[in-house]
Amino acid sequence: MIGFVWPGLRLAVEGQPMDNEHEILNAVREAKRHLGEGADFRIAEAMDIMEGIAPFLEKEVVIGLKCKNCDSYASASFPLSRDFWEADSDEYCHQKENSLKNLNTLKLAGCPQYSSQEREELMRLGQEIIEEDLKPAFCDRKLYDRHKFASYNVAFRLLSNPGNICIQFGHHTDGGFACNDIRLFIIRRLDPGFGEEASSRISEALKKGPVMALRASPQIRRQLDIDYVLDWIAKKRKMDIVYL
Repeated sequence: MIGFVWPGLRLAVEGQPMDNEHEILNAVREAKRHLGEGADFRIAEAMDIMEGIAPFLEKEVVIGLKCKNCDSYASASFPLSRDFWEADSDEYCHQKENSLKNLNTLKLAGCPQYSSQEREELMRLGQEIIEEDLKPAFCDRKLYDRHKFASYNVAFRLLSNPGNICIQFGHHTDGGFACNDIRLFIIRRLDPGFGEEASSRISEALKKGPVMALRASPQIRRQLDIDYVLDWIAKKRKMDIVYL
């Protein structure tokens, strides 16, 4: 439904400018006005449905529903080809090579490039790494929680971001999950935030495929003897690893 545009709706969109806040709603109402009272009842009913959902298809809502889960989405654009660490704050579509602020709601809502396949594949890969590699390797190890002055069994939490996933190390608590200082990223597309030196190394490694990147203090890495485990996982998964 989101990607479909009725002929009358298309006329309304092309015929007059709309305010940005409710552009789809205004387009639907203008299309209904063009159709008039003699419209086929099925079209009229569909237009009523469209008018009902139109307020929820504003640009920010569409970005939240589609773009942030899209393979072509990045939370920032890179103004210079190699300056991955110097980024604008604008949301950016790699497929259209344009900032989202320059695309209207209808173009985003009906985007034929929309896909979340790579994101879902990354999540599956992350879950496999947790279940098949990390849990067996850390089943006998303990993480020290300096706030609780106690050691706990290692647990993992998987988070999804545009272009990468993050596996957080921590432990389960009565309130949910307590994070440690260890974060393992699986990266398909580089977004800013890793710093100049790391971004250059990640960018080079990405030419061969997804990259593993570890963010953890040297003390924690030594305490858990984590490097050789991750090197083994990276070799098994045919990925390069970058230590941040």
